[in-house]
Amino acid sequence: MLADDFFLVSWDTTGSGKPRLHLQGIALGLAGALIGELVLSRRVTVRGVRLDMVDGRAVQESVADRVLADLGNSPHHTDVRTWLAYLAQRSIEEVSGRLVNAGLLVRENPKILRRKQSRFFSTDFSRAMWPMTRLRLALTQCRPLSPQDMALATLMDACDLTDIVLDDPAGRRAVRRYLTTLFAAMPQPLSDLSRQVHAAVGDAVLTYHRR
Repeated sequence: MLADDFFLVSWDTTGSGKPRLHLQGIALGLAGALIGELVLSRRVTVRGVRLDMVDGRAVQESVADRVLADLGNSPHHTDVRTWLAYLAQRSIEEVSGRLVNAGLLVRENPKILRRKQSRFFSTDFSRAMWPMTRLRLALTQCRPLSPQDMALATLMDACDLTDIVLDDPAGRRAVRRYLTTLFAAMPQPLSDLSRQVHAAVGDAVLTYHRR
């Protein structure tokens, strides 16, 4: 699932167990990925700032179906940024829970009062590293990407995580050119969703640095 891959890139599950980005940015990126899962399964579409349901049938996956039910229960709310903010309130818990239930992560709850955030550690190093490794190879070698990996690459870029994926600074300029080409070739619902996530994360970063 798209959001699972995003979590495994944005969270250092093979090392410190801590997030690689401030939590609000990760939460918004995961919210975008949860919407992206429904775009990829053709349950919703995004056009500009508007999100609409096109098929209310269940996806047969509990997290995705809860998101779909929320959208179906509030058809008058069509603003993508509104849904990103709403889903960000629970996206970390939902996606980490899905990975824990699948046996891919274990949760370490805080043992001291000043540390409020749980840490997550992978149970399978290769599986945890595969989304990042797969994208690094595809981007540095300019390989064709599936729609899901297109969405993952652009959501990571929207959340300023691309430099974490690319461990060689020398190749980052070429990769960014490829990302621009990739973005132009993406299906419109996914590219519009990425734009909205980028804007939401940008606002969150400004708020984060003002604290």
